[in-house]
Amino acid sequence: MSQSTDLGTAFENALSTAADLDKQGIFPQGDNSLFPDRRPTNVEIVEASARFYHEHQAVLDRAVDDARNFLDSPDGIAYVKALEGSFDSAEPNPLSAEIAAQILHRGEFDLGMSQPQGLRGFGIGVSVGASAVVGVLAGADLVFDFEDRAEVIPRTWLGVSVKGGLSVSAGLEMSFWFDKPLTGAIAGWLLDIYIPNPRFKLTFFLRFMYITQRPEGATGFEFAGVSVQLPFGIGFPYRPDKGKDLLIALFGAHQEAASRTRGAVLDVVNKATNLATIAVAETATLQVTLNNTGGDIQLSSGATMTIGMPSYFTNDDVTAMTITYAGWKSSTTTGPAGGLSLLLTLTQDYTWEAGADIVFAIGDVRSSNQPPYGQQSRPGQIVLTVKDDTSLTNPIVSNSDFALVWANSEATVSWSTQINTTQFTLAGDSSGTVDAYAQPGYQVVVLTAAKDNKDGTVWELGYQFNYNTAVPDTVLPQIRAVWQKKGSPKTPNTYWQGTTIDPASPAGTSSTANYGGSASTGSSITIKATFG
Repeated sequence: MSQSTDLGTAFENALSTAADLDKQGIFPQGDNSLFPDRRPTNVEIVEASARFYHEHQAVLDRAVDDARNFLDSPDGIAYVKALEGSFDSAEPNPLSAEIAAQILHRGEFDLGMSQPQGLRGFGIGVSVGASAVVGVLAGADLVFDFEDRAEVIPRTWLGVSVKGGLSVSAGLEMSFWFDKPLTGAIAGWLLDIYIPNPRFKLTFFLRFMYITQRPEGATGFEFAGVSVQLPFGIGFPYRPDKGKDLLIALFGAHQEAASRTRGAVLDVVNKATNLATIAVAETATLQVTLNNTGGDIQLSSGATMTIGMPSYFTNDDVTAMTITYAGWKSSTTTGPAGGLSLLLTLTQDYTWEAGADIVFAIGDVRSSNQPPYGQQSRPGQIVLTVKDDTSLTNPIVSNSDFALVWANSEATVSWSTQINTTQFTLAGDSSGTVDAYAQPGYQVVVLTAAKDNKDGTVWELGYQFNYNTAVPDTVLPQIRAVWQKKGSPKTPNTYWQGTTIDPASPAGTSSTANYGGSASTGSSITIKATFG
């Protein structure tokens, strides 16, 4: 059972502690080039951290909850230890990508590859830190780039923290990137926050790392992202000075980050809907497409493709699935934890040409489970690994989102725009009609765009079609118009939505999203939906 992560309360408590420290004249210390002109207050630092949290609250809450459940599982820590060992090599290690993808699959970190709005990438890795007066910090992770799915960015960092936030920690690290991580100096602060954990009747220790980076050759630091570090083993705050409740550590470090190709990009969709979802009690055929993003690959007879299905498919569910693909023999294989995966074995030598797709169907796909009540879906990851002991030096690993939803829901959406041409130039159609399927989560389907005539800012106009789970034991599809700033997190200044429409709404009901949240601006998008 998932435990609710109350990071909001933890940040409120941290802000209260920060205010008390400021009143006592206890400020974060250290000669950190991030603050060349003055020393920041504790409150300013906590507020900056909390601001990022509130802009991405749904993502961070779910991430921490998923990570805690994963680390509580029998093999969770073993996977993290294996990932830690894979970073021992000085060169980028493809094994790290394979293990990181397996952790995403095993832990069901649905947010990891779901491209949260306003974020450039998601990383998963390990970190270690120990501090008394001056602390040593180090970490390594794999950052999955949302803008270029063919790329993965191995990242390592090593540095020191100065006076504050004293603790000993080692464990899983998740990073959330607003900008692409680059080689060069990084700096920022560590904020230790404490969350009660009813399951263990103790306080859960979490380290929030606010990261700015200065690329090689640049002079100033720019905000790049945050990481959330969840310790295991030794995972408690160490306070040598009992008279001071120190909260924050400033840090400086050097970061190495270099993009490299993943070798292939995986996409899996339900043939009936062309979406990466399957409904409860639905028997579906999945379309699997694996695109070679590198050069020609020579595969020899006996090479394998292993397809790991999300955990909401039982072993019996996987056994019932069928694959017929010319040149490959289908079977199943058992993983270390006893879970079944689909296995394709090549029966003759094959040249997988650069840019070419491997395309096949998985039939008789049905899940014996359902999403938790109160949630729109049960997210998951399908992970495909290509191995060839004689021709491939390293395995090729790729993954794709695939979620279990309560039901498929279709609607015909007609839409139109009203644009104040003195302020905006429409960059697309002004109206139209589309067929739509409900999707879990809060992703916006973009229909058209408007460009600000003054500063060139691009605004996206579209709809959000998901599920209302507020009514107990009921899941209703709902749709609303949306006007949002491209590539920005949802805030009162970047995102506006209209009222929701559902199957119970009167015929002809419309939803209008106005720029600025007000009809007086003269710019809007209006949608109408016919369900079924």
